[in-house]
Amino acid sequence: MTRAEEIEQRLLRLLSEGEFRPGERIGTERSLAEQLDVSRSLLRQGLERLENQQRLRRSMGRTGGVFADDGKIQRHLNTVQGVPEMVRRQGLTVRTTVIRAELASPSPSEQRALEMQGSSPVFRIVRIRHAGSASWSLDTSVLPARRFPRLLSQDLTVSLYRLLGREYELTIDRAEETVEATQATREQAEELEIPMGAGLLEIHRVTYDECHLPVEYAHDLFRADRTRIHTQKVGSSWKRARNF
Repeated sequence: MTRAEEIEQRLLRLLSEGEFRPGERIGTERSLAEQLDVSRSLLRQGLERLENQQRLRRSMGRTGGVFADDGKIQRHLNTVQGVPEMVRRQGLTVRTTVIRAELASPSPSEQRALEMQGSSPVFRIVRIRHAGSASWSLDTSVLPARRFPRLLSQDLTVSLYRLLGREYELTIDRAEETVEATQATREQAEELEIPMGAGLLEIHRVTYDECHLPVEYAHDLFRADRTRIHTQKVGSSWKRARNF
């Protein structure tokens, strides 16, 4: 057994004996190297082997570290953080493909959600998100066109919330979301490259600015086999991240 394989086995025992749940932080590279009494370079070899098996994942930054993993991505509910940033913080690459971006008449449900009067047009943006090497979500965002002139001429593969902040000086203050379990239709399955009838998590969301005006009505479909819902509550107020 090589030294890297030995470290791999010791890390697996640590996961098992500690009863770490997927998504739970195990520690930092430094703390794990000290705990196992090995060099950082040797530890990284073991970590890399387990990352390839989707047993562990690493992420950088103040809230980063080494986490137990099962290949699923945590979709945080108590945040107005954009999806690309959410995925990158979990150590994965994200790629966005715009399927459709159009000026359209709002549906009745879109009118109600955005508190629109009359028949003012909306921008409807449909995008596919890939996290790592596979599809993760099919997202539809609807925004009042009068508030965001020339939006469709912008790069819509980036975080929409970052774009609104940068180009329109708008801050998303809060979001209201509902989550349901559903199954992929034929069209949704084709877009996500999954079998028809596969499990999806369907999220309807309305986001609001600091003046409490609705900004976006969204309908997102996340692959259930790749998604874990995460939420956090502190006291009587939802903790909201403001990373756009």
